[in-house]
Amino acid sequence: HCRDKPLAPDVDLDAIASRAIGFSGASLQNLMNEAAIVAARREKEVITFDEIDFAIDRLQVGMQKPSTQGFQNKDAARKRQELVAWHEAGHAVMAALTPGDDPVAKVT
Repeated sequence: HCRDKPLAPDVDLDAIASRAIGFSGASLQNLMNEAAIVAARREKEVITFDEIDFAIDRLQVGMQKPSTQGFQNKDAARKRQELVAWHEAGHAVMAALTPGDDPVAKVT
């Protein structure tokens, strides 16, 4: 799925594969197409790990949500964001402390 894509020389396909466990062939193709689009938007000639990492997040988690929703004031939005951050940190700690679990790649 990377054959016709201009990858930076330091792109480690093994590292990408470890983050894309369970992706179908179509999902891998979509991942690399998304990474190519991101690279083009950033006016890059090659796809780097940063673009692939961004594409993985977009495919696994979805689009980045705005920090405030129309019905929330800024204080309520900040409190909700802090609550979500603590929740996600809990997932990361549990994954890090669980023997045999995959290493934590990123906490968002």
